[in-house]
Amino acid sequence: MFKSNTMFPFGLGLMAGAAAVSILAFASGWAVTSQSSQKSVADARVNAQAQICAALASDHVNGTAIKEDLEGYQSDAREARDKLARKFAVVLPGETAAEGQVVTACAQLLNKPPR
Repeated sequence: MFKSNTMFPFGLGLMAGAAAVSILAFASGWAVTSQSSQKSVADARVNAQAQICAALASDHVNGTAIKEDLEGYQSDAREARDKLARKFAVVLPGETAAEGQVVTACAQLLNKPPR
């Protein structure tokens, strides 16, 4: 019914189209690998914990009579941010201490000027 020489261009086009769609899907983010998915989930978890930590620490600083200057790269401001971040970092059930990534991200959020 079909001759092999007439089907060859269709087969070649089908393979080229499949390769192009695969490349386009991964390049545009329509399809993700399991490794990039796991990294996105881990980053979202750390970011959520850091946001909570920064909110708790900011509320504490705003509620105290002593207003600490947390912005900048001076050693005293950096030490104050790190101390607050360690104090208010979220410790999830089953963990003994907050993750270092959460403390670092929280301290970075505390370095930003208030809105």
